[in-house]
Amino acid sequence: MSEQVITATPVNTPDILLNAPLTRQLDVELESTILEPVSHSYVSATGGRTTFVLPAKGVLDCPNAAIVFEMTCPAANELVAFNYSAGGLACVDRITARCGGTIISQVENAGQYANIKQNYRSQAVKEGIMDYRHLSSNGVDLSIANAKIATGSVTEEFQQLYNFECDQVSPFARSYNGDNANAHQTQLSKCLNATAGQGPEVVIRLADMFEIFENVKLPLMAMAQVEIEIEWSPAGDANVAAANVIDSPVIDALIPNAADSVAAVKLQQGILTMSTPTMLLDYIHYSDEERMKIFDSINSGPGMRLDFSEVVLTRGVNPAGAGVAGGAADVLETIASNHILGFAQKEVQKIYVSKQYDLRSANGAAELDSTRNGVNTHRNILLNQYKSTQILGESYNFFINNQRIYDNDITNPAMAHDYLSQIGGGSLWTCPRAYYNTNNYNASGCKELLDCSWSSGARTQDINTGKTKRYLAGSNNVVGVSLEKIPGVVAVGNGTRISSAPIEFNYSRVALAASAGNGGAASSMKAEVNLEFYICHRRSIIIRALGVDVSDA
Repeated sequence: MSEQVITATPVNTPDILLNAPLTRQLDVELESTILEPVSHSYVSATGGRTTFVLPAKGVLDCPNAAIVFEMTCPAANELVAFNYSAGGLACVDRITARCGGTIISQVENAGQYANIKQNYRSQAVKEGIMDYRHLSSNGVDLSIANAKIATGSVTEEFQQLYNFECDQVSPFARSYNGDNANAHQTQLSKCLNATAGQGPEVVIRLADMFEIFENVKLPLMAMAQVEIEIEWSPAGDANVAAANVIDSPVIDALIPNAADSVAAVKLQQGILTMSTPTMLLDYIHYSDEERMKIFDSINSGPGMRLDFSEVVLTRGVNPAGAGVAGGAADVLETIASNHILGFAQKEVQKIYVSKQYDLRSANGAAELDSTRNGVNTHRNILLNQYKSTQILGESYNFFINNQRIYDNDITNPAMAHDYLSQIGGGSLWTCPRAYYNTNNYNASGCKELLDCSWSSGARTQDINTGKTKRYLAGSNNVVGVSLEKIPGVVAVGNGTRISSAPIEFNYSRVALAASAGNGGAASSMKAEVNLEFYICHRRSIIIRALGVDVSDA
């Protein structure tokens, strides 16, 4: 007689653990906890690591869990500030959640990923909330020239957008330091202090980096030990000169006015120390009846199932151009590359692609301070690596399950912006147009952003006056694709199940080897392009009394 094997199905999650409104009233008690880490270390040159062990009590209100920390600059007060785009988010390199020793979720390059996600916030939220929490600088205002409308308004620079920190503009459209200079200090409230406890603190919601914390609430009272491990990004190194710093969470607080793309104006190494961070946690204590539902689900044979999103980072390189710079004429060539992303048999929800020139390659070093029509396309002293550069003449397409997603490759940035916005559902990708699309760094395509000053009603053009155009034009050009049926819903079948054929990304761009008359190698755009793919896919966690199982089923 054959033995029959019965496979039990995990129990669905009780509704109180889902990050969704309830259809019934409940009496709950809330408990707020300031949690100290069990271990913490940080060295500026190499980064550091902090581990938190979450107390096993109640239900953790994951969407509101946050980490608080302060960076200090021992050299002196107000020498450095956080980069404008990501702010303090840039300090987090990798973040990992474990339960009973098993990794539940892990995000690499977490600061840049969170920086990408925050662009689905409205401009008001970015300026009023994100800048306050992260010490980033997303503010945008409109500068109107001090000229007669009849004469001044015919020029492209009569009204331009500017970032509050990049440029300080008087109500009469003049920079504070004269018409042709715009040196100024970053707001002191955003600058790092030399003494711990006297500088600004960064507050980061874990949900901004962890998808799982956005989707569910964790019943810590019935789970094995849960740990959160944060690996911090390195900053300044005493062995690296200030002029050679290209990847750091912090920038010089003094914004210079002269040839600010030249390495000589970078004065600060950005060597940091870090106070012991803390975690702000809210616990929800439900009634005995609701708690028993959770315990019964977890203690059942198959355990309790939670569906959540996970993001995986993978990288690719578009090769360098072969053209020789410094000749009689510019050399333009199309460089194409195909990138195999994998993810066979997984349910993928969305993909982001971030791009920037490789500044560490031989070509990148030669082109380090390359500019095109007044825009720094390579090194960015206000954003460092926390950007996604619009690359000259780029086009792309995705292949999913052996099918092209788009019938024609995407070459129009407006279409790319639309497809990127679809990922956010009702929340669109929000930034000034020229941050995303410069019309291939066309002179007129960047005129939306401040690049000059006015005197006595006349334009005094000087690209060193306006930092907004110089450093922010084309700096926020992420591309992406949504593979969800209903954006933002984490449920079985809502994403796209990938077959045995891997995901492919076809990418091409134009490499420019500039002629001698146009600046030669120093003004070229042929360096390798680094591509970073942030791939979000659905995963399941089965919670049992003694641990968890995580799978892609």
